[in-house]
Amino acid sequence: MATKDWVFIFPIIVVVLMIVLIFLPVMHITIDIPAILDVEGDILPLGGGLMDELEPYIETNESAENLNNIFMWVGIVFAIGYGLDALLLLIGAIRVKTGSKDLEKARKKWLSTGIFKIISQIIVFAIFEFYIIGMLADQGVNLGFTMGLGMILTMVAGGILIFIWILAKIAG
Repeated sequence: MATKDWVFIFPIIVVVLMIVLIFLPVMHITIDIPAILDVEGDILPLGGGLMDELEPYIETNESAENLNNIFMWVGIVFAIGYGLDALLLLIGAIRVKTGSKDLEKARKKWLSTGIFKIISQIIVFAIFEFYIIGMLADQGVNLGFTMGLGMILTMVAGGILIFIWILAKIAG
């Protein structure tokens, strides 16, 4: 059995994971503006969660509207990223299985994509931790966040892609 006959299953697993991630929370946010706003919720790629919690405050508070817009765009970026990633991995897996794409090229793509997934989540974490929280603190907004299943499973997906690269390298 040739390597290309079984290795394509792993990117398909990542594709399924990326589709599921569209429905999972990316991160959990708590927002406290003393005497004005105290909400918490999840940022979801398809909306809802924290944005629903901010809705009652939007008409009376400009900060709430700005935060809502920021978190809406974070969700949109994650949704588009998950969707495009799933599509490209699916196409690549099918091309490897059918033989229209060289396994060596696919392996390199899986490695770079896996590394990118992990590093991008670390960068998102660092941006929130060291930039956004500080920037909002200067404006009197206390913001806290924890990584949600979306960010964690994105790193797991990256690990699976790196694992595929290792398996395909060993199998030749």
